[in-house]
Amino acid sequence: MATDEGMQPHGAVTRAIHWGTALLVLSAWVVGSTMEEFPRGGGRELAMQVHYSLGVLVLGFAALRVAWRAVSPPPRPNGPTWQRLAARGMHLALILLTVGLPLTGLFDRWARGRAVTVFGGIPLPAPFPMPGGRLWGEAHEVLADLLLAAIAAHVLAALWHQFVLKDRMLTRMMPLRQR
Repeated sequence: MATDEGMQPHGAVTRAIHWGTALLVLSAWVVGSTMEEFPRGGGRELAMQVHYSLGVLVLGFAALRVAWRAVSPPPRPNGPTWQRLAARGMHLALILLTVGLPLTGLFDRWARGRAVTVFGGIPLPAPFPMPGGRLWGEAHEVLADLLLAAIAAHVLAALWHQFVLKDRMLTRMMPLRQR
């Protein structure tokens, strides 16, 4: 069994980025999963704009996370090599997916010549002619499924650490962690 000896808690900024990203991803997924159910018109357009705005925020939080990790690297994890490699791989996958998913959503709209408006009316024009058409939409849907699977694996791993290994790893990332 692993121990929590030497286990350092994550700082407040890291935890805020983590839970902020989780909340944004969950919100974007809920809106994205239901927006097609709205009848065509103002309600659907609003839901789509909320989804796009949340996606842009997810992208921003992913960039913030990468920048923050560059200036404040995470504590070195304990445990066997396979666990450390799995954790590194999972975190890399989560970062890549939180970058790739919003980008493919934007690329889908732009490649099909559709407007992207966020935050109540700010247009996001295509930076250049975007080839690919609906291919980007398919990629967006596949990446959404992969992100959900990665999140499920991430949550299961955190629970495994907390309740099977009893190494208190989960408590390092809790929002209101007692020091």
